[in-house]
Amino acid sequence: MALRTQAVKLLLATLFMLCSNLASAVEVSNLYVADVSADQSQRQWQSNALTQVITRLTGMTDLSAYPAIANELDNAGKYVKQFESVRSNGTSRLKVLLDAKLINVLLQQQGIAIWGAHRPEILVWIVQQQAGNRFFLRQPDNELVQLLRQSLVEHGIPVTLPLYDMDDLMVLTETDVWAGFWQAIGHASNRYRPDMIMTLALDDVSEDGEKLMRLSWQRQSPVPGTNQTRIVRNEITAAERSDLVREFSATLTGELAAEQAVVLQAEPNTYHLAVTNLQSLADVVAVETLLNRVLGVASVTLSEYSANEARFAVNLQIDLLQLTRILQWEPALILSPTTQSMVTGMTERSQPAVELNLESRADTRYMFIRR
Repeated sequence: MALRTQAVKLLLATLFMLCSNLASAVEVSNLYVADVSADQSQRQWQSNALTQVITRLTGMTDLSAYPAIANELDNAGKYVKQFESVRSNGTSRLKVLLDAKLINVLLQQQGIAIWGAHRPEILVWIVQQQAGNRFFLRQPDNELVQLLRQSLVEHGIPVTLPLYDMDDLMVLTETDVWAGFWQAIGHASNRYRPDMIMTLALDDVSEDGEKLMRLSWQRQSPVPGTNQTRIVRNEITAAERSDLVREFSATLTGELAAEQAVVLQAEPNTYHLAVTNLQSLADVVAVETLLNRVLGVASVTLSEYSANEARFAVNLQIDLLQLTRILQWEPALILSPTTQSMVTGMTERSQPAVELNLESRADTRYMFIRR
């Protein structure tokens, strides 16, 4: 048994070197990269870069309640790994890469929840009302749509816009979106297979004689402990379009982080995950690589492997339920409904090169979806 286990590990090490893109999960990239103005002192741009990344990870815009973080913002240089100067729209900017490990430790020490790279893809329907007329913002190059998309991307929120083609418009109207008729919205959204659906409604209002822009949104939100969703509603107003978009993105980031973020524990606990439908050692490598990229996973070790199934010992700084919640946004792994193996497309050539007897129990089971 020991010799065969060692053989598997040696084969895995070789495959890790040869295969770097076996598991290309849908993850938000550049969470720890900030974009700041170059027209400020080094100390200022370093502090602003760290603030930008912390806000993206936590949804927090006011860090004054955490003196330890405020102190770090005054000495943010140690978090900077590299930076480069770029030109954007005629202005000088800095792209700053910060140290993910140091930032995560800082937030962990303060007991602040972190929203990792596995995030739901949100389908966004946008409708605007002017002079009593409602219309979809259908053009991707619309200035407001571009501002919204750019701001959401900067906050690490992945979004998809509908096509607004005949298939959409035959089943969904502007009034459906405006009024929040979720049966029609859900029906029209099915073709896009989104993780989450959100509607945005824009109009003008008057407050104390001042004309303001209003952005109202409704979105799906998971009900903890169930497979159900509820509808969350919110709205903001602002005099300037840029302020409206900025406040909306910050508020939405805070809402989503409150639902998705996890607090990292200092001492990890070990759980055992079984994964089926692994037809080769390359698949095993893909799953191990994928798990190692998940926030809260301290380490992953292959413990057993046999006939399309592998079991991993996973050291977690979060609890198993939180891992399950994070992995719902990972399309390569599907939670198994039963404890039985779910193997498809098995052939003689898919047999593993080395087999181990599966003896340990698994705390949870997944099926690997090859892409």
